[in-house]
Amino acid sequence: MKQINGKNSVKFLLVMALLVTLMACQSSPERVTPVTPGSNQPGAGTQTSSGSTAGGRDRKLTVVEGSAQKDNQEVAVDRIHRLEGSNIEAWLSDDEVRINTTKLLKSGTDTEEPKYSYTTSIVDLSTEEQREVMDNQQQLQEIVKEAVSPDGKFSFIQKWKNKYTADNFIKNLSTGKSIAVKGDNYMETGGWLDNDSYILAAGSMKGRGDIRQIATDGTFTKLALEDKDVEYFNRFGVSKGRIYYTDLKNNLKGFEPGKAQLTILAKGVWDFEISPDSKHIAVSTVSDQGKLGTELLIYDSVGSLQGSLIAKGDMMSYLAWSPDSSKLAFDVYTTDKSGMNGVFIFDSATGKVSPIGPSYSPVGQSYNPQYPLSWSPSGKRLGITIEDKASLIVTQVIDFK
Repeated sequence: MKQINGKNSVKFLLVMALLVTLMACQSSPERVTPVTPGSNQPGAGTQTSSGSTAGGRDRKLTVVEGSAQKDNQEVAVDRIHRLEGSNIEAWLSDDEVRINTTKLLKSGTDTEEPKYSYTTSIVDLSTEEQREVMDNQQQLQEIVKEAVSPDGKFSFIQKWKNKYTADNFIKNLSTGKSIAVKGDNYMETGGWLDNDSYILAAGSMKGRGDIRQIATDGTFTKLALEDKDVEYFNRFGVSKGRIYYTDLKNNLKGFEPGKAQLTILAKGVWDFEISPDSKHIAVSTVSDQGKLGTELLIYDSVGSLQGSLIAKGDMMSYLAWSPDSSKLAFDVYTTDKSGMNGVFIFDSATGKVSPIGPSYSPVGQSYNPQYPLSWSPSGKRLGITIEDKASLIVTQVIDFK
């Protein structure tokens, strides 16, 4: 049901190892480069390692190194809710959040693994009341995932039988009628291509599986993709008539259904996230060859680079757009403490980048998330889960002013 991820306890080491590997073989992000199936050679218009394009256009960093750490530039915070030993599973409303709490029952030894207990609860942030979810209630709440079409008339629904297989449906939101979509899937990756069709990367226990274009009447066609550099879809997204994914060489590629030509948007891509309104694509990449680091760039829905470099550091783990697409939350880790460290908010309208903390951090230090950043439905709250010596992890839900 979930995308393939490493354990959170070794996430940092895995990320750093991958970054070192990418530095050895990848250069700085490239501008849009058309390629055809079977061709691995990028075309003209690439950028030099200095950050200038071949045409002479320079990209300038909008955030001056170190300046983002000043207290007077921090995001205005109204309140912080602290959830000990817990991570966010889902937002049920703007006030209610479902959490999973982990407690250490017995420490591990050289011959025995540590033992933990896991509890699912629902917390009302307006009252701070918490109620435990029974097993049958938890099962009912966890099996459904829904994505509404851009025009709000239909939704694509997945009802998970177990962790790896799901039944799919198209629901007419005006009538409430649901139509079953044939075929199993093993991944929950996909998105609305337009108002009339949903793209699903179905996944498979063997290979990458099908890419299905599902119509609102429940029928679907399989989309062909000729790309030898994709064994499975680690990152996959859909935006305004185009499909995006990363390949084995960490290239971010895009294509339109029915067209053979692929487009390389950027090389050395660590992650990407499409905004809910499909107008922006946030991309974190590996920096210049031979240097440790990542960069954050914003593209539009057709793959054109938008403005300047947003942020840079040694590592970025998570990107998360607010539901209304007005803000992007992301985290940066930099060994040089004068650089960017912690969680930041990018305002897509103004281009401003503001840090969260360190004054809001529980120990006065920058946040380094251990789980994905999680926005509330209104975008007025953000959940950040970090390590905690006393309770393994702690989630802080931040209420913005």
